[in-house]
Amino acid sequence: MRLAVLMPVFNEQERLAETLADLRVTFAEDSSASLTDVTVFLVDDGSAPPIDEAAARASTSLMRVVFARHAVNLGQGAALETARRLALDARWQPEAGAFDAFVTMDSDGQHRARDVLAMARAIEGGADVALGDRFKGGSDVPKSRRILLALARAFERATTGLRLSDVHNGLRGFGPRAMAVIRIRQNRMAHATEISRRIALASSQRTALDVLRVVEVPVSVIYTRASLAKGQRASGAIAIVMDLFYGFLFGNEPRR
Repeated sequence: MRLAVLMPVFNEQERLAETLADLRVTFAEDSSASLTDVTVFLVDDGSAPPIDEAAARASTSLMRVVFARHAVNLGQGAALETARRLALDARWQPEAGAFDAFVTMDSDGQHRARDVLAMARAIEGGADVALGDRFKGGSDVPKSRRILLALARAFERATTGLRLSDVHNGLRGFGPRAMAVIRIRQNRMAHATEISRRIALASSQRTALDVLRVVEVPVSVIYTRASLAKGQRASGAIAIVMDLFYGFLFGNEPRR
């Protein structure tokens, strides 16, 4: 299995180093013979000071890092789209062929490398899309975050038709045909809902025998004071709705 990890980063130099170290150790210790190649597509989304490229590129025999930088902060959605385009570019494909699985993850230590493997194996097992479910994993989700996520879940069910247990979880896995259609135009946090809408739209346009297979995978999100401080708030939810509304008006949002 050839794996691409898509990772946006903004002002996370120290936690990024820990996240990359976790990936290197976990992939090196993986007992599965199926994991043959890992490439991390790391996009610095206008960090100040810039992320240390040399330190980020330090690699092992199994894992390499492709580094890109936005001159200014555009938002997590824009950084993920840059990483997606790089991962699909033939110049960065493994020598043995195209990637078999693509997994998005955060750079701030909230996500574990072992869960990245779980997402990739769900794709290897036949899923087109694997979405992380923090409520079925070992996550200690704060009450305030549970309430906000419950509201987001209801909103996404109403706007996309997808009945998911968890939404706005940055751990997502995609197979090649799903990755090709998940084009992100929402630059900031509204990209999470946009991804769900694109999944629903792609499935609706396929035949009954060729719909995208979507599964949810238990994962553990690690909450710290720093991650909670930068996480979503009620005001952020309003901004997401406004972004989606403007995107729909001006053609950035997928329509049925």
